[in-house]
Amino acid sequence: MNAARSFPAFRLHPALLACLCPMVLAGCAGYQLGAVKPSAYAKIEKIHVPTFKNSTLEPRLAVLVTNAVISALQQDGTYKISTKEEADAVLVGNIRQIRRAQQRSTQTEVLQSRELLETMQISFQLSDPVTGRNLADVNPFGDDPVAGMNGTGQRTRYGEVSGQTSLFLDRNFQLSERQALAIAAQDAAEQIVAQLTEGW
Repeated sequence: MNAARSFPAFRLHPALLACLCPMVLAGCAGYQLGAVKPSAYAKIEKIHVPTFKNSTLEPRLAVLVTNAVISALQQDGTYKISTKEEADAVLVGNIRQIRRAQQRSTQTEVLQSRELLETMQISFQLSDPVTGRNLADVNPFGDDPVAGMNGTGQRTRYGEVSGQTSLFLDRNFQLSERQALAIAAQDAAEQIVAQLTEGW
């Protein structure tokens, strides 16, 4: 009786599968294939992006921000960029403010700035291409920053983002400032796309 006893390994497979299947399926709970849009934008496939309004004194900022938003939308792929005639919605944006605050001072003088925090504040909304009505029934250009209620009764996010970047004060300040504006515009554009595609 020295012969090694062979265990019927095949009999263990059904038991292992019975234990592992619920664990594997539970790990996939909450995930969904494809784009997950906010309910207010579920039927929107194509978006027209006109040049954003520039309410600041910064020149040529509208084109910079608009191009950043279009690039971010194209990279995300949830919505297609189209003309106003073919669009399901129009993305209306307003560059409301550019703020600069001291982030770091020089070693010798506290009041002398060495690095600034630059913030670009942008309001946006998706509008009907024919009527111009806000598709989420939220007015981001109003005074009340509280989210409104859409037709389904679900609260929608207020269309306001703040793109930020750091700006160093050096000899070539104009070039540095232009580069900082481009980075802040890219940051704001990614936030806009995140809100349009994911609802936050």
